[in-house]
Formats: sequence, C-alpha cells, structure tokens
Amino acid sequence: MLIKSFEEAKMTLGLRALARRLQPSHPLYEQITRELQQAEAGEYGERYIVRQLEKLSYSMDIHILHNIRLSRPLPIQLDVVVVTPYEVIIIESKNIRGDVQLKSKPRQMIRILDTGNRSIFNHPEVQLEEYVYGLQGFFRQHNVEAHVGGVIVFPFNNARIDYENGMFPVIMSRELTNFLRQRNAQGERLDVQEIIALLLHHHTSYEPFPLCRYYDIEERAIRQGVFCPKCQLGMMHRLPLKWRCLSCYHTDSTAHYVTLQDYSMLISNHITNKQAQYFLQINNRHIVKRILATNCYSKVGVTKQSKYQILP
Repeated sequence: MLIKSFEEAKMTLGLRALARRLQPSHPLYEQITRELQQAEAGEYGERYIVRQLEKLSYSMDIHILHNIRLSRPLPIQLDVVVVTPYEVIIIESKNIRGDVQLKSKPRQMIRILDTGNRSIFNHPEVQLEEYVYGLQGFFRQHNVEAHVGGVIVFPFNNARIDYENGMFPVIMSRELTNFLRQRNAQGERLDVQEIIALLLHHHTSYEPFPLCRYYDIEERAIRQGVFCPKCQLGMMHRLPLKWRCLSCYHTDSTAHYVTLQDYSMLISNHITNKQAQYFLQINNRHIVKRILATNCYSKVGVTKQSKYQILP
C-alpha cells in the first residue's frame, strides 16, 4: 500500500526557480544547474522505484513511504521506506549511468562515462549505514522494537555495476520483487500501523528558503517578470484580467501565481505591494493589490509598507 506518495522535494522546486531566474553569466549559474540536474535525476529514479513498489503492493503486504525526514536523534532523510510485517527497509536510490565501481577498501563509488570521464563519489552504503543507525535510534527513542534493514537500488539499466561485497545488498529495481519476497517472512511480526503513524507524525519538510540567502546571491541578480508557462522562454505582458506571452502569444489568467512562488522560494515569503509591482513588472498598485489579496495568506499592516504572506 502506498502510504506517502512521491512528492518533489521543495529544494528541487527552488533550484528550478533559481536556474530559471539566474542570469547564465552569474558565477553560480553552472553550479545551480548542475545541482538541479542531479536532484531531478535522483527524484526521477525514486519516482520509478515508488511506482514499481506500488504495483508490487497489490500482491505483497508492504507499505511504502517516500521521502521521510526525521530530525531526532539524528537528522536523516530517507529516499524510500518500505514497512513489511517483519522489517523496516530503507531503499537508497542511485540513478547514475556509466561504469560504476563500488569499492569497499576504501569505500568509494567510482563512475566512468563512455567518454572516459572519471568521477569519484561517496559510497552509497556509507550514507545508508548512517540512515539505518539513525532510524534504529529513532525507534529506540520511541520504545519501538523493529529490525531496520537497507538496500541500494539502481533503478535503470544505464549503469554497469562492479560491486565489491559490503554491508548492504546492491540490486537493480527489477530485482526488488524477489528481494522483498525473500525478506517478507523472517523474524517477529511488527505493529505496522504504529510504525507508519510514528514516521508520518515525526516527518518534517526540509525548507532551505530563501535560496538567495542560502547561496549568498544578491537579490538584484534575480530576473524579474512573469515567464510563460507554455513556452517557458517568453515573458508575459499584463492585459485586463490575463497575461499574454510576448513570444508565443499564449494567454493565461493565473501565470502570476508561479512568479510569486519563485519570489517566496528565492527572496522572501513576505512581499509588499511595491516589491510585487517590481517583481511582476506591473506598474499599477491596484491590480497588484487584487493579485496579492487572492494569492496570499494574510496581510500585515494597513500602510503602503503592508506585507503579504505568499501562499505555498
């Protein structure tokens, strides 16, 4: 059963907004786009694994939770958690292509592309070991007895794996069915519902916003205006009650909503009418006031410096 479905991480959404609004000439542009590509690739693999597990759950007693983040006793963020009647299994997803060597002494992951480009990363089992240790501590803290296991999963066949034996199994996603079937009838039975409720209750979202402060980027480096939701390239011009793209001529009545979300993730989740005029590129405080009244939680103050809290 799918308990906590796939959801894009807020950091990924923020990186996408930052890459869209940062000038390509900015010193951090390449770093931001690289981090965005890595985040999107990782989540693409996680989404695939969650879908495969959901199909499997129709014939097997498993419960799936995506992206569980716990702050105590250790801060850990788990890609996918599978709760079976006998065990809690952490799945560490690695969507990586090329020749992948998982070395045990020292523990390193070496990736060689077809171009010959060679990169060295932390071995995924080092991170998984920390996650298992953290989740075991979490259960002890709440007086829950549950065996915690882990597995490293490569979701696609775009990696050729050379694996030196380590602490955790390394499998492809197509092997998940057999892997879980073999482990689904061992040990003492768990109180599955208690474990699920505990994980969901203590899950916390990771929000590093605003990203301008996180990456030490000046606000003036962020591009203003409403981007076209259709062509993603053109800027939109405000017409009565709607927006029109200056490139593809697409019209949209709510294009400003994404722009306000960008502002919230990059600069601040509070905005004044004047700041909104500048960021939306609308030289009319009355139109902006109506937009903010519709797309914001609350207003603080009654002067021109009143601030609106942007809806998430």
